[in-house]
Amino acid sequence: RSVEDALAAMAQRGARSAPEPPTAGNAAATAEPQPTARTPAAGSPGTSGACVDCSSGRAQPKFREAFGLSVCYDCQRAGRGEGGRYQVLSKSRAKDEYLLSDRQLDGERGGLRSMRLPNPNDARYGDMRLYLRRQVEELALATWGSSEALLLEKERRSDERLRRAEAKRKLKSGTPEEQMMARCNGRAAPKQQRRKAQAGKAGEAAARPPVRQLAAERHEHVFSPDEEYDEATDLWTKRCACGFTVQYERI
Repeated sequence: RSVEDALAAMAQRGARSAPEPPTAGNAAATAEPQPTARTPAAGSPGTSGACVDCSSGRAQPKFREAFGLSVCYDCQRAGRGEGGRYQVLSKSRAKDEYLLSDRQLDGERGGLRSMRLPNPNDARYGDMRLYLRRQVEELALATWGSSEALLLEKERRSDERLRRAEAKRKLKSGTPEEQMMARCNGRAAPKQQRRKAQAGKAGEAAARPPVRQLAAERHEHVFSPDEEYDEATDLWTKRCACGFTVQYERI
């Protein structure tokens, strides 16, 4: 089931279950609740009961609660395509295309609000978060200043990923000189260090313990629950007591 089908089913359920407009006889019983942290205040732009586009359709309650906009099902469906006014993006796409961090996409910590839907790929996974594209773009422009600056940052991060991948390759299977340069962050190592690296490699091969001993002494990493988050790179780091670290990106 696609994202569009999930949104369509949600909107149709909301339209069928939406309450009738209050009359003079039951106005007190059907009075709307007071605004909360996730419910926009009455009278705000785009938060009234009528659709902001056609002014005649009934607004979808879940769409209004998630994004603070009153839009009917027909208008939302007409503008949900690629580049449309009401297109929604997944969290991973918002992070990849607009370089936003987990904190900026967390409504509970002051970030963008989102719509939660069951994961269409596998119900065993966590709920899927969808964000309104135009709100994501506004936050990205406020973060990076301009679309040109955002593009330059994406290119810089891409180059940095390629550089780190090449350094890992050299450390794993490169020549002794390449391994030394990788440890020196690309700078040529002095001759004495290169000779020492070559001699050390030969000594390690001679003093290497047998395979059975290595299997007996094999260490299994146990990572600490306290993980570190680098907001500049949007990466999380977990550490083992032996000093081994792993960096990863949360989705």
